[in-house]
Amino acid sequence: MNIIETFELTKKFNSLAAVDHVSFSVKEGEIFGFLGPNGAGKTTTIKMLTTLLNPTEGTAKVCGFDIIKNRNEVRQSIGVVFQEPALDTELTGKENLDFHARMYGLDRERRVSRIEEVLRIVDLQDKKDVLVKYYSGGMKRRLEIARGLMHFPRVLFLDEPTLGLDAQTRRAIWEYIKKMNKEEKTTIFLTTHYMDEADFLCDRVAIIDHGRIIILDTIPKLKNAIGNDVITLSCS
Repeated sequence: MNIIETFELTKKFNSLAAVDHVSFSVKEGEIFGFLGPNGAGKTTTIKMLTTLLNPTEGTAKVCGFDIIKNRNEVRQSIGVVFQEPALDTELTGKENLDFHARMYGLDRERRVSRIEEVLRIVDLQDKKDVLVKYYSGGMKRRLEIARGLMHFPRVLFLDEPTLGLDAQTRRAIWEYIKKMNKEEKTTIFLTTHYMDEADFLCDRVAIIDHGRIIILDTIPKLKNAIGNDVITLSCS
């Protein structure tokens, strides 16, 4: 079953096509990678799929809901972790999660149990009562991921989840992403410009450049198809 489907999805800013007639599908339960350089159209695509930007042309469905006609239903069905942190640093980790859960209407009993569940997934149980301003960069990113899971989303969008982190922390985040995909059965839509990240995490990968998808397949098939060839992605 396809949980995300796009149909000629396009976003133009004046004469620039940031996303140019993109069509693809994401299977339920998979980790799907959107790989490309800065300025390729990755974040713009996520913003359209999460209803934060209206497409110029085309449309998409997320969890069976049209991103234009059924915006509220889409938002109830997804979690999002963007590049820029959106945590309240004057609250504890637990308080950040509780606030997010209240916004989605979870009752007290469900909030309490869910907070413990997501903190366990990202190994932050022992830091839940610490103010977020004292968290390291990796801890903040893990808390962002936990927050994205709080309301039981069917799809979690991760926009460059390890950007700016050191190699050891990046690898730890990868393990947490794999863990939540396995334990929560959550579909993951992941953007990245790291080849090793896509290789480690993703079931399938779409390579995007200048707003267009160049190729889409599983990692093994991409490796076999490309072989010793070189794909060059130019930065805008």
